[in-house]
Amino acid sequence: MATGIKISARIPPALEREMNRLIEAGIYSNRSEIIKEALREFLLKRKYSKTGEDEYAELMLRAIEPILAKDWNSEADAHWNDYGGIEYEPNET
Repeated sequence: MATGIKISARIPPALEREMNRLIEAGIYSNRSEIIKEALREFLLKRKYSKTGEDEYAELMLRAIEPILAKDWNSEADAHWNDYGGIEYEPNET
């Protein structure tokens, strides 16, 4: 049994096309995944917008940093080494 609720919404065709591109690129599995992520980000931004942009940015970085740390030096991204750039250094706060 599903633990979520179903919500219906109408969106412009241009948004649907963009969502389909993200799915075809393999970034997301389906539209629900995109909508859930967008809604979570929206709600976090609204919740923490009173704290200021710097604190919001810090909170978002803390949320995604474990993902970045795992993926930053992966073999799949080794081709980026040819472009130079910076080494990943986690924020120690």
